[in-house]
Amino acid sequence: MPHELPALSYAYDALEPSFDARTMEIHHSKHHNAYVTNLNAAIDGTGLESKSLCELLGNLDAVPSEKRAAVRNNGGGHANHSFFWTLLSA
Repeated sequence: MPHELPALSYAYDALEPSFDARTMEIHHSKHHNAYVTNLNAAIDGTGLESKSLCELLGNLDAVPSEKRAAVRNNGGGHANHSFFWTLLSA
């Protein structure tokens, strides 16, 4: 199961004027999406494709050493941004 960019529970312009719609759209659809895309590329063919994000980040020793930094950085970016979007909706 490839990891997916989570849908936001609010419109890109819902947080204006604190965050403008264009910044939110770019940050979600480009920046966060790049973390997800790169994470999926890093785990492709490793046998780890079905692991959850928590399983991957919580057991980095199971990730092949040559993929570990990419999984840590992109998985971490994906996790942090997913949490960030949730916090903004609270």
